[in-house]
Amino acid sequence: MRDLASGHVGPDFVEIIDLPKNFVAVRPIARLSVHDRLVYDTLVFMIAHRIERQLHPSVFSARWGNRGADFWSPVNSWVSMQKRGVEMMDNTPFHLARTDVVSFYEHIDISTLEIDLRSIGASSWTTDRLIRYLTMFQSSSHAWGIPQGPDASGILANIYLLPVDEFVHRAGMGYLRYSDDMMIFDTEQESLRNIVLEINSILRSRRLSMSSAKTKIYDHADASRQLEDLEKDAVNYGLEVGEEGAGERLYKIFVEAVAGAQKDRDVKFSLYRMGKYKDDRAVPWVTANLKGSHHLAANLLGYLEKFPSGNASVERLFVSTLQAVADHKYDHLEQRVLQAATRRRIRSLAIRDEAWRIVEDKNRTSLPREFAARYIGRVSSVADGQLLRKRFEDEPDVNVRRALLVAMYEARSISRTLLHSLAGSQSQLSWISRYLLKDPLVPLPR
Repeated sequence: MRDLASGHVGPDFVEIIDLPKNFVAVRPIARLSVHDRLVYDTLVFMIAHRIERQLHPSVFSARWGNRGADFWSPVNSWVSMQKRGVEMMDNTPFHLARTDVVSFYEHIDISTLEIDLRSIGASSWTTDRLIRYLTMFQSSSHAWGIPQGPDASGILANIYLLPVDEFVHRAGMGYLRYSDDMMIFDTEQESLRNIVLEINSILRSRRLSMSSAKTKIYDHADASRQLEDLEKDAVNYGLEVGEEGAGERLYKIFVEAVAGAQKDRDVKFSLYRMGKYKDDRAVPWVTANLKGSHHLAANLLGYLEKFPSGNASVERLFVSTLQAVADHKYDHLEQRVLQAATRRRIRSLAIRDEAWRIVEDKNRTSLPREFAARYIGRVSSVADGQLLRKRFEDEPDVNVRRALLVAMYEARSISRTLLHSLAGSQSQLSWISRYLLKDPLVPLPR
């Protein structure tokens, strides 16, 4: 691309989306434009093979298979690491130390990363542009470090933790790592403590902080429970082969997960499978806890979508949820509800009214406003189509403008003259306009 050749790289604007981790905490995800994401990915992928050569088999995150032809699935990689840990515990009565880094991606030091890249033989042409890009990323938003979200960042994160990987391997201990989640195995707890203290020192030298809340040493019995849940494995197998009672055991996992302190991983595990096997016994809990468990909105709504016959009750749930969070910061939940309503083709005047309220609120982040626009486009009246055009003309946010443009197209309220004009312009809407001129059936992002 011209920008890569000229060296004028780096995002002019970055939207930071607060993705919920639990009821209170969030993870800042960087949302880049298509152009800026392509530039970033291209620069990192140009040197990915050099980083891959430095990694031990014990690293499971952001890995290239088949000599770079395949990028390992994150979910499969995480599961593979867990299985490898179980195998290690089965073979030897290890104790286990677990730790990770506080806000890892945010605290990666760009100047230190630059030294790392040059040390592996990355070309000056690529390194200079990548560092320039990351410097602009930090100056164009309130984010710092490297962008969270893109796979390319996982590759850079791997090289940043190479000193930790190398130290643990030289110490001769068992070791597994996925991004900054580290597991160290040894038969002596005191040895593990010494290793953890040294890792902490290495992290500090690289401007990182070990998470004290997540740094623990487990004896063999507790370590086994950390890595292996035989009941889940048995339930999975039982469901696959149609074993009698497997569904009841799955439901028991769900009930125990929501009793007392909620266990989010078990909720996700059980809801996915209950939905897959059409077990609707969790529907009452899901409808009652959609707001309270908003960080699991995708999982809860995905479960409800397995029961499409109940659109009337789901519509009431969606309306009440959108109204309940109207004056609060639940952008992620609003986005997911509107996304689900659009995907389920629920035509509701009440949801449409809530969608208009969200679109017209410029104090909200762009994602819920974008999906609100998409909902309106799918269920619009003639008047809605005309109002979408007015909103498009007055909207300053390019992401919302893009969504409004698609909504106008889906509402059949857009002229080809406007699309041709935008397609031939230098605006950030030129690509989507050229796409819409082909009269596509526009998919809804999941």
